[in-house]
Amino acid sequence: MHQCGARADAIQCDWSRVTDKDCLVPMRAFRGLARPAFLALVLALPAVKPAMALNIAVKGVVESNCFVSLSTDDSSLPTDGGNIMLGALGEHCNESSGYTVVLSSTNGGALVDASGNKIPYTISYDQVDGRPLSEPQVINRLDPQTELRTGALLLSLPRQLVRQGGFFSDTLTITVRAR
Repeated sequence: MHQCGARADAIQCDWSRVTDKDCLVPMRAFRGLARPAFLALVLALPAVKPAMALNIAVKGVVESNCFVSLSTDDSSLPTDGGNIMLGALGEHCNESSGYTVVLSSTNGGALVDASGNKIPYTISYDQVDGRPLSEPQVINRLDPQTELRTGALLLSLPRQLVRQGGFFSDTLTITVRAR
């Protein structure tokens, strides 16, 4: 009797008494089965489909953010006319196509008292240099301004016209708008 015996469901060996000769036939049979199985696996690899790629479209909107600020001090009108520093004007607009700054006046560029007396003035800011506000003044900015841009806002009064005392006023409107 050999030390290895075969059953229908397994090969049993008493490995402490087995010689190479005793189990040579079952090992050869296993080796004969392993080669075709390995060869079939290697030949099947090129048939495996390549990994799929996934594209994700990322889209978003950055809202336009445009604003204007003014740091001011109360100013008295000098009786002899001249320049009055209204404050430091700040502008900001992140619109990629740029923005416009519009300076306009409720009274068409004049300080007016309760009786309707007028003192005309001019305004200076950046490219607007000593211009009356009888019409709105427009400054076109071609690029976005992502940091606050500041500049002096000056009002100039004619020297000879400021003689009469009283309360004079106007509303200066400064608009920053995306293009």
